[in-house]
Parts: sequence; C-alpha cells; structure tokens
Amino acid sequence: MIIQKATYEETNTLLHLTIDVMGESTMGYAKTDINSGLNMFVPLLNSGSYYLIAKEYNEIAGWVLLGPDYNPINFVKTGSITSLFVMPSFRHMGLGETLMRKALQQLKTEGYEKVILNVYEGNPAKRLYEKVGFSPLSTVMELTI
Repeated sequence: MIIQKATYEETNTLLHLTIDVMGESTMGYAKTDINSGLNMFVPLLNSGSYYLIAKEYNEIAGWVLLGPDYNPINFVKTGSITSLFVMPSFRHMGLGETLMRKALQQLKTEGYEKVILNVYEGNPAKRLYEKVGFSPLSTVMELTI
C-alpha cells in the first residue's frame, strides 16, 4: 500500500468521490449534488487543503482530506481533517488508522499545534478518531424550523 499526496488529476477524481460518499460519511444527513458538493469542497482545496491517498495496485483504496482550519476561536495554528474514507473492499485492514496517523504526522510536520474534525453520531469512524487521540470538544445542536 502506497500513501502519497494526490496529484492534480487524482484530486479531481477524489473531489467527485468525496461528494459521492457524503451520504455515508454523514450518516445520511447530508446528501449533496455535484454543484453543492463542489461549492463545499473546492474552497477548501483553494485554501490549502489537500488529499493524501492510499493506493493498492494503482487503485485508490482510501483518502484523507486535510489542511488548515480558519475558525477564529483557535488561538494556535490548527489543522483540520475534513474527510476520511476507505473504499468498502479495503475496510477492516487498518487502512483508516494508517491514513489518519499519516495525516496527523503531516500536519505536525507543517507546524500545526492541534487538529480538529467533525464526526456525526453513529459514524463507526468515531472509535478510530478516539483511538488515535481525538476527544469530544463540543456538541452541535440543530432545530428545523
């Protein structure tokens, strides 16, 4: 398994794949079409975020989208993990953890002092995030009116 920064062409493919899997990664909450997905992720990529990908025999096995976080409540240089996804045929092999650890290592190398991410209730990846050291910070609440 090779883990590397995505090329421009791979980034375009991954952008579309990330949009395609939004329903699964948000536990069905966010189902996006191509335009809303592009509006969501292209600004991140234009602001310094990038994909690390895992490839097996030239096939994308998984990815993590990482980069800077611009939340004004962060008083230190903060990175963000925006998306982590492992293709179904590559799950339960430790690839998600490998991608997360590589992303965290990369962010540390780039001078980030902390890293944040958002995970939906019920997402099995939450256990992975806790395993690599993340802990709950806040609760997001919603009311449809």
